[in-house]
Amino acid sequence: MTMTHPNGAMEPAGIAEEAGKRGLTFGVSGLYLALYLHYGFFTFIPLYLKKTGATPAEIGVLLAIPLILRVLTVAPVSAWAGKHGRVRDAITVTALVSAAVILLLLGEPGHAGRVAVVIAFSMMWDQIPVLTDAYAVMAVRSHALDFGRMRVWGSIGVVASSAAAGWVFGLTGIEALPWLVALILLLPAMVAPLLPPDRKMAPPEPGPAGKWRDVLVDRKLILAMAATALVMGSHGVLTSFGAIQWDAQGISTGTIGMLQALAVSAEILAFWFGTKLLGHRDPSLLICIAAGAAMLRWVVMATNPGLGVLIAAQLLHGVTSTGAILGIMLVIAMRVPMQSSAAAQGLNAVLLGVALAVSTAGSGLLWSYGISAAYLAMAVLAAIAVVLAWPAKSPNAADSTGQPTETLSVSGAES
Repeated sequence: MTMTHPNGAMEPAGIAEEAGKRGLTFGVSGLYLALYLHYGFFTFIPLYLKKTGATPAEIGVLLAIPLILRVLTVAPVSAWAGKHGRVRDAITVTALVSAAVILLLLGEPGHAGRVAVVIAFSMMWDQIPVLTDAYAVMAVRSHALDFGRMRVWGSIGVVASSAAAGWVFGLTGIEALPWLVALILLLPAMVAPLLPPDRKMAPPEPGPAGKWRDVLVDRKLILAMAATALVMGSHGVLTSFGAIQWDAQGISTGTIGMLQALAVSAEILAFWFGTKLLGHRDPSLLICIAAGAAMLRWVVMATNPGLGVLIAAQLLHGVTSTGAILGIMLVIAMRVPMQSSAAAQGLNAVLLGVALAVSTAGSGLLWSYGISAAYLAMAVLAAIAVVLAWPAKSPNAADSTGQPTETLSVSGAES
């Protein structure tokens, strides 16, 4: 809380607090930017694998490995890091190890070697975004920061790297992918040590000791996580077949790229303004709005609309995706003690991974029944999410653990 003199001037303690908040906001924003800058380059990994001798069937298996390992490894690792106050340190270590492991692809290993490299890389790399979210949520809880305006820099990093990757590979050749990804992965390893250790960010709070199983007792939290997973999973048909659908309508590849860029732009705007618009309301409301918007989006997509309507549907991505992500991060910030934040993030990542894997795998079968059937099935998932995430009438009522929950503003400040 800012301290002021009667004449309105801030006292030194207040000035130092505000400077600390700005510095932490800048640092976490930089961490998100540094982390997501390699995403645009990494999307070329299937092409790299093909160039180095992998068959299409093998590429499919290799790309499925991270989805499986995410379910098995993320929750225990993130819970351990949070329990011991080592989230920041774990970001540094996993980024460095990931950078080292992907360089092993330069040896052009055979099938067994590629599988081993992908397994090792996935076990390390999958931790980084989860741990980064955990650190950011702890910063929100302890310093009342605006999560959306920090997380938005991750989306900006994706846009920047996606725009640059094709041009860079045109100069270096796809063979340089391991080197480029490894170098960019060094960025989060360099930024993370500049941030304050999470174990010193705030004193321990009453509540679970940091085991991910302890998070399961919070029924409202689990329902919010399940709703978020369903909303994100409902994007499976669009992710898998959107470009195919648009190409069949005669839409050019350039316009398809524009539609995809439009969705990311809407995501950036939603992250920037979403927290302020929510104010002190229950952040579960954001998940409900995201689910409702997803229902509308998939019903519209089921009609196989033309370009004008597609543009409007793509703009809804700022609500359907960002609303769900922002909502669950703020629910975690509101309900979970500092030492359990990483455990909660790990469990959330597991649920998201399962939902995305199932919806992506099932989208092919759904698509075989026609466009309308595929998208309407996704609308049903979104409808279920609305029910699961519906905000309680009294956010100050005791939760399922018997403990009263805090009412936080969307930036994490207690009201």
